[in-house]
Amino acid sequence: MEPSFILALFQHGYKVRTSTLYHLLKGKRTSSVLLYGFLYENLRFFQLFPELSEKQFDILLDNLVKQKLLSKTSDSEVQITARGLQALTHEKDHYSWIDNYRFGKTDEMIWRLLQFTVQVVSHLSFNNKNYLPLEQSPLYQKQIKTYIRSLPKAQLIETVKKEWTQIFSALPKEEADFFAQQFSGYQTIGKTSFQVMPNQETVFNRFLIKKEKLHHLIDTILLMPDASFLKKLLLPLLKQNENKSMNETARYLKMQPSVEALAVQRKVKLSTIKDHLMELALTKDFPFERFISQPTYACLGDYSKPYQDWTYRLVKQENPEVDYFEFRLYQIQKLREEREASRG
Repeated sequence: MEPSFILALFQHGYKVRTSTLYHLLKGKRTSSVLLYGFLYENLRFFQLFPELSEKQFDILLDNLVKQKLLSKTSDSEVQITARGLQALTHEKDHYSWIDNYRFGKTDEMIWRLLQFTVQVVSHLSFNNKNYLPLEQSPLYQKQIKTYIRSLPKAQLIETVKKEWTQIFSALPKEEADFFAQQFSGYQTIGKTSFQVMPNQETVFNRFLIKKEKLHHLIDTILLMPDASFLKKLLLPLLKQNENKSMNETARYLKMQPSVEALAVQRKVKLSTIKDHLMELALTKDFPFERFISQPTYACLGDYSKPYQDWTYRLVKQENPEVDYFEFRLYQIQKLREEREASRG
C-alpha cells in the first residue's frame, strides 16, 4: 500500500481515530465502523485490504506523521495537515468510482462471468463448439447455461452485442478499450488486465486502477433497464455483497413495526435490529421520521454543523433524554440531505 492512498483517506480534514479506519479497510462489519466510513466518505473503501496487518498500517501512519503530512493528538486522533493537503494536489486520483462496500466481495467473479459470457456468445455466433472455455467451474457454467437458454440463439447474440455497444458508448474510450482488449472469443484471445495497463504504474496502483474501472463498469450496467440481459446476469452476484440479515430486517420495514416489534418478529436482539437499521440508513431509502422522535428533532436542530464533529457524549451531557440510536439516525439523515443537495 502506498502512503499517498492512506493520506487521501484523511482529506476530509476532521480529527479521527485511526483504529476505526484500520477496521474499515480490513472489512470489520460493525455499525461503528460502517458509520465511520459514511461520516468521512470512506465507506467505499470497506474491506479493500482484508490482508492488511495493524503493524503495517501503523508504520505507514507513523511515517506520514514524521513527514508532517498528518498530525497526531494526545488522544490518538489523527488529522491531515496543510502540508498533507498540498501533497495530495499532486497525486492522480484513481478512486472516484471505487465502491468496495457495494461491489468488492464479488467484483472479480462478476468480471469473470462477463468475460465468459462474451466468449460463449462469440463462439455461438460462429456455430463453433470446439474451444476451451475460460471457466470450468460449475458456478459460471451453470449461470451461463441458464441465461443462454432464456433467449432464442439469434436474439441472444443480437442482445449481448447491442448491450455491450451501449455500455462501451457510455464509458470513456480508454475504459471501453481496457475491457474490450480483455475479451476472448472466436479467433481472439484476450489480454490480462495488467497487460493493458501502463508499465510505469506500480502493482498497488494497478490494483486500484482495475478496481476503479471495474466498479465503473458495474455501475454502468446497473443503470441499464431491469430487463437487460447483462444486468439480470450480474444481479445475483451483486446480492452477495449485501448483509442478508439486514435485508431480512428491511423486508419487515414495509409492515411499519416499531424497533421493538421488529426484534420480536426477527427473533433477534434489539441492538442487532438497531445495527441493521443504521446500516440501511447509510445507503438505502429509509423512513427516518418513523424512528426519530419530534423531541429529538427539536433538540438536535439547535446544534450547529458540521455534523461530523458531533459527539454523542457531549450531546448526552446537555440533553440526557437523547437516545443514541436516534442521535445517529439524525446525523445520518442530515448528512445525506446535505450531500444530495451538494450534488445538485
